[in-house]
Amino acid sequence: MKNTHFHPDSTYTDEYLWNMIRADSVDAFNEVYNRYWDILYQVTLKRLSVKEVAEEIVQDTFIILWEKRHQIDITTLKHYLFAITRYAVFHYLGRQQTIASRMKALTLTPQLSGDHAGADIESLVNDRLLLQLIAAVSNELPEKSRQVFKYNKLLDYSILQAAQAFDISPKTAEGHLTKALKTLRMKLSTLYSMLM
Repeated sequence: MKNTHFHPDSTYTDEYLWNMIRADSVDAFNEVYNRYWDILYQVTLKRLSVKEVAEEIVQDTFIILWEKRHQIDITTLKHYLFAITRYAVFHYLGRQQTIASRMKALTLTPQLSGDHAGADIESLVNDRLLLQLIAAVSNELPEKSRQVFKYNKLLDYSILQAAQAFDISPKTAEGHLTKALKTLRMKLSTLYSMLM
């Protein structure tokens, strides 16, 4: 691995550091790590309130950055790091949001009774199925479609921002999103048919 010396008070741009990381510079990676670790950790901790989980998610973010440095195209390093971290938070919360815990919350709400309670429980089950379906569908999509779908629908990026993140035109990004949503609708239709 190549190691280019970086001073602690470095003022290198993110773009330069990313190019060095892609050239296998461990020093450049360490500079990015030191530059963004704390802010990513604070944002993640604020969302999850679990120190150990927040640390693990941020650590995984940097592992992904290093391991995929030759496969990914990044236009804005900071946006990419935040996007990966937010995506990990989304999936963690999805795993924790079990039907059992949500139904337990319902039983602690006295005003929910009769048909209303039944409808709410059914809604919770449907929400959970939809969450699982979205995760499954996004993994089955072609890489670009999956990334645009993830950025736009799961990470709240605009189509323009998603396009800029992957260095493609907004029209192309829109096409990838349309393809992803079409696949999702088909999956939903299939699931609905199975449940009826």
